[in-house]
Amino acid sequence: MFEMNKNYSREYIHTVCGGSKQAFLPTKNGKVVAACLRPDLNPHAPEVILCDGGAAARAAGRTLARQAGEIPVFIKIETDSFRYVGQFAVSESLTAPLDCAPYAHRSSFTAAQISRVIKMNRC
Repeated sequence: MFEMNKNYSREYIHTVCGGSKQAFLPTKNGKVVAACLRPDLNPHAPEVILCDGGAAARAAGRTLARQAGEIPVFIKIETDSFRYVGQFAVSESLTAPLDCAPYAHRSSFTAAQISRVIKMNRC
């Protein structure tokens, strides 16, 4: 499906996986189908995904936290270029503010903006 460390456009990721071309956690049929992460917002990616307090991010984070199975994870390299870094599955989901706060470090989010931290394991 995807080749490790190769760059892909959002259009191609959408064609293969489905879901939104803009969402960082695109969903299709009630499941998150990929993670397309910006390093400034997710400095600990791909092992840690940060969800802000916006309605779409909260909903997608909740969906991912509850689902089983692996998803392809991509890290944004430049405008419309995302590097495939492997298949990952959820290992833990944190929502308590004190648990989430340390993950704001080195991100563009403040601790108060983070609604969920999703820890991922490589499959």
